[in-house]
Amino acid sequence: MIFSKEELSEIFKTKVEKNVDDICIDSREAKLGDLFIALKGENVDGHDFVKSAFENGAVLSLIQSENEDYRDYEENLIKVNSTYQGLLDLAKYNVAQTNAKYIGVTGSIGKTTTKNLIYHLLSKNFPSEIYVTKKNFNSKIGLPICAACMPRKTKIGIFEMGMGAIGDIKNLIKIIEPNISVITHICETHLEFFNCVWDIAKAKSEIMETRIPQDAVIIPADSAYTDFLKNKAKNLGAKNIFTFGFSKSDAQIISQNQFSDRTEIVANILGKKIRYCVNCHNNSVIPNSLAAILAAHAASKIDLQDLANEIKNFSSANRRGEIFEKNGITIIDDSYNACYTSVRSAIESLSKYSGRKILAIGDMKELGKNSRFFHENLSSTIDKFGVDSVFACGELSKYLFENLREEKRGGWYENSQKLSESIVSKIQKGDTILVKGSNSMQMNKVVEAIDHAL
Repeated sequence: MIFSKEELSEIFKTKVEKNVDDICIDSREAKLGDLFIALKGENVDGHDFVKSAFENGAVLSLIQSENEDYRDYEENLIKVNSTYQGLLDLAKYNVAQTNAKYIGVTGSIGKTTTKNLIYHLLSKNFPSEIYVTKKNFNSKIGLPICAACMPRKTKIGIFEMGMGAIGDIKNLIKIIEPNISVITHICETHLEFFNCVWDIAKAKSEIMETRIPQDAVIIPADSAYTDFLKNKAKNLGAKNIFTFGFSKSDAQIISQNQFSDRTEIVANILGKKIRYCVNCHNNSVIPNSLAAILAAHAASKIDLQDLANEIKNFSSANRRGEIFEKNGITIIDDSYNACYTSVRSAIESLSKYSGRKILAIGDMKELGKNSRFFHENLSSTIDKFGVDSVFACGELSKYLFENLREEKRGGWYENSQKLSESIVSKIQKGDTILVKGSNSMQMNKVVEAIDHAL
């Protein structure tokens, strides 16, 4: 149970007769004991699915307008002026009952992996007292759902915070105020919604703007915005400001040796030489592992080396750099999302493999007016790191394909389905295939097709 009927009655100032075990906003995912919140979106109105949610097991529904379809469930309806505000009320009430320390994670890339890594590092020592946001629930809807569902016994809560405009993160920290904030990286992701990367840096820095000074702020050292972030944290009174990366910093990579199944790291973290292994070949995970160690240490005071030792047991989330081998062919499934910086990093990781190196790439979305430039410019990275063949799909990726040298042109296709049909007939034993693209390009179909063909 996450809310008793008495608590719901108090929150919504009306008589409620049911306890609830969970919250859902998708009627297809409703189950016994759920509170279904009928949110009104631009394209979908949750009120159209209230009856379906009840049929799937929901015991209550939060609504802001009546509908003939669910008249039979009158006693199970909670009527409010705004269902979104009702969700916020649930989240804020629950947070007020929870005596937890919060870690907030944002950044242009690496948020979800870093959040999950922090959770991994802490969960061994606090197995039942750590809470982490579900999947990539980091938006104005996803974050309050997670905040509302957080167990009251939570001692450390780890929350991912995303944004699409100036002010988004400022609104999120009104729900969850981080005691420790982590900014993984700042780059061109979502540039379609901002004038420049500088505006993205300012929007990300809102995570520091809590009502009381934060215990720690953790920021990237390998960034054009490091000084801006450090100065803002200092002006806001942060008790500790830590930098991480390959440049001179509080947590700095000294050396890395890559093997077929791991990368061995030597780092200087807060003045101590720390050795550990990363079982992932995505280069962006390496600096972010430093951020995770710093955040976990700041929250728990667990020994730095003890935290680092746990990294070898961590694996990336689905479609975020997963590696598998089948019949002598290696597939790197990094199909969840893509921007110029993350694709370049992934191509550099691909270059460490022996044998023929193949890139299957879909459009990088949300790059704004410079989309063509970013796609064309990837050709130099492909040359630099020795990619042998490129299979591309989507209108933007055509710019990249046309900018490639002839011998590297594996094929261009309208969509990932057509790319899939072609690539499976052209791969061979010993190949390593990196699959990358924005989520809307459905590059996971390419991974599935290769897997099925092998």
